[in-house]
Amino acid sequence: MKFRLFSLALSLTGLSLFSGCSSTLGLKKQEMTNAPHWFIKPVHKQTTGFIGAAAKYDSQGRVNISGSRKAALVKLQSHHQFAITDIDAQQLASSAKLELPSGNAVRFMPEFFYQGVIYSYATLEQDAFALSQQQTLTTLPTCQFQKCNPTWLCDEQTNTITGVSFYTSTPYQQLSMAQQNASVIADLLTRSQVRATEFISQSSDTRLNRQTTSFSQQSNVQAKTNQHHDIVLNELCEYHGTLIGNFVLPEGAVELQENWQSHAVYQDRSLIQGSFGHGGTMSSDLLLSTAIELAIKDALIELAKIKGVAIENTSSLSFNSGFYFLSKSKMKVDEQVSGQLLDIKISYQKDNPVVNVWVLEANNQL
Repeated sequence: MKFRLFSLALSLTGLSLFSGCSSTLGLKKQEMTNAPHWFIKPVHKQTTGFIGAAAKYDSQGRVNISGSRKAALVKLQSHHQFAITDIDAQQLASSAKLELPSGNAVRFMPEFFYQGVIYSYATLEQDAFALSQQQTLTTLPTCQFQKCNPTWLCDEQTNTITGVSFYTSTPYQQLSMAQQNASVIADLLTRSQVRATEFISQSSDTRLNRQTTSFSQQSNVQAKTNQHHDIVLNELCEYHGTLIGNFVLPEGAVELQENWQSHAVYQDRSLIQGSFGHGGTMSSDLLLSTAIELAIKDALIELAKIKGVAIENTSSLSFNSGFYFLSKSKMKVDEQVSGQLLDIKISYQKDNPVVNVWVLEANNQL
């Protein structure tokens, strides 16, 4: 979902979320870059296109146009459910228009070179004006969370997922990893097995005038599906080498009313807030993507608690020059849940991401 930002000061540091391909941001000075419109908004008005990336040079030292175009073509064919065809590399590199066996014509825009990567853009045949619009150069937007710039960082669109990736030693994989990270989120929300155990211990000693409380949790949240999600990169922005993509899901959006976040039940379904990073908590890899994943898992655990909880409770009271009370509780959850991500809010505290997410119980809750 989209980013809505806290009004906290943003210092700086994707799902990586999930594999180490996201970022500890704030690593290098940011420079303004001009990019073709299609790189910033692959989906624009009636034009839906797909970006492919490859290392700038192939193994023989040639500009790798065929590699980036092939990557873009595979995404286009998959989205439109065309048969994936093996096109000759020379034909890919030499022709801006390609006739597919399906009878459809594919157009490739002039390539864009950025940070050692060659990017190609493929779309089905469009009128000349629409294609020329996508080729117009514009400034590559930086992700300014606090200012909600670009505006999609703060828009609440419930059929989108944010994917994050980092400028790695193989930067041409950034967009692919961002999409993979968005797919990981989609898998978690589609159906997850939640197993969690919480321990709470409370004690009170009147003789010493002392009260103590301790809490611990052991949890495991695993996606039960690993399916192909037809998500499309809609827009992107960049922060210090990190590409943050707005991916659109094919499912319909949930209409959000004013002050919807204040409800525990929305449209007759449980609405759960999950979070990560408060109080200075950091993930082991310091990645923004991991923080997002952990916040979503936190929401799924809370959703599982609503479905079913087993509680064991023991307590004791003794007297020895004063009362001593001890209470121990153990809560266990083992449920399958599914939900829909409505919104994400991100802020930064001392260069560490603080993430809040809102997950709505799915209509088909298991």
